[in-house]
Amino acid sequence: MPRNDDGFTLIEAIVAAGLLVAVSLGTAQLFGFALAQNLVARQQLVMGLLASSKLDELSSAIDAGSVVLTTADALERSLDGSTDTVLDAGRTYVRRWRIAQVPGYGDAFAVAVRVLPATGGGDVRVVTVRASGAP
Repeated sequence: MPRNDDGFTLIEAIVAAGLLVAVSLGTAQLFGFALAQNLVARQQLVMGLLASSKLDELSSAIDAGSVVLTTADALERSLDGSTDTVLDAGRTYVRRWRIAQVPGYGDAFAVAVRVLPATGGGDVRVVTVRASGAP
């Protein structure tokens, strides 16, 4: 009987399917990693925007002369008058800020804002020096 070599054997088909599965699993794993990093990047962006908006608020208070200096540990723990919470897209964030007078410059203030998720995780810190009445 003549032998027909036009098709694939069962072993070749199994090996090809195994390679296809291995490549697909690697791609799926990369896709999951990319999704997780995208969520982290979005959270960092939101925290940066929240810090920036608080910094603008505090700068306006400095310009108006209604600024209240805070304690040295205001960024590390929640204190009355230097902490608030913000809800954004279903997530709660804690904003803490510290305002200190810059020694030797009577009308200059160092302003630091820290934003972190209420459930824990990374944080964003923004710091600036602002003179009262300066643009």
